[in-house]
Amino acid sequence: MNTNKYFAAFAALGLAFSGAAVAQTAPQPGQPIVPPGTQAVITPNHVQAVGGINGVATAATPGTLGENGMPSIDSAQAGNVAGLTSYCIHKKLSLGTAPRSASRTLAKRPDVQNDQYYSLGGRGLLQTSTNTPFDISTLPKDKQVLVCRDLFKKAQSLNN
Repeated sequence: MNTNKYFAAFAALGLAFSGAAVAQTAPQPGQPIVPPGTQAVITPNHVQAVGGINGVATAATPGTLGENGMPSIDSAQAGNVAGLTSYCIHKKLSLGTAPRSASRTLAKRPDVQNDQYYSLGGRGLLQTSTNTPFDISTLPKDKQVLVCRDLFKKAQSLNN
């Protein structure tokens, strides 16, 4: 009789753990289903799956930073630069009217408005040549400011 109690307890415990494992892998109600190889970009009224993304690199990811401790912005296209400059302004990593003007002018371009990487930039994710976006928020604050400064310079050159 005691054996049956223990068996029942272990069976119930096993079912509870297996149910928890299933619950973790299933999407939560109201959450989007994101296909493999894409990154979900969620804004207040919109969800966009950005294709060709392989995770997210951080400052701790080996090989992502140059000798100066900064990521390269060379691969960032106009849409990503526009999104990142908006992110920099929102996070107060840049002050003044010139950066705001460069960011707004670039964001108004039709090719930028339809660029899937604009959304990533708005989340602070820098487009890289490896299709693994770099999260600039993982940099020390002084390096974030320098990346934003370089992005504003690139935005101004893209506007010309």
